[in-house]
Amino acid sequence: MKTNQPKSSTKFYTIPQIAESVESCERTVRRWIKKKLLVAHYFNGMVRISDADFQAFLATHRDR
Repeated sequence: MKTNQPKSSTKFYTIPQIAESVESCERTVRRWIKKKLLVAHYFNGMVRISDADFQAFLATHRDR
């Protein structure tokens, strides 16, 4: 059976996952989102960060 929906290979992370990976707290990650330093996507009330946006954030803020 064929579907017309494209397959999404984009990986998304939760705020706790991002916080853990950068050894920070969730509150800090939420501040980055609020300040638009880190792009967040909202799906049915859930906040997710794409791998591409996270990698871009890391590249930009690596030395801070």
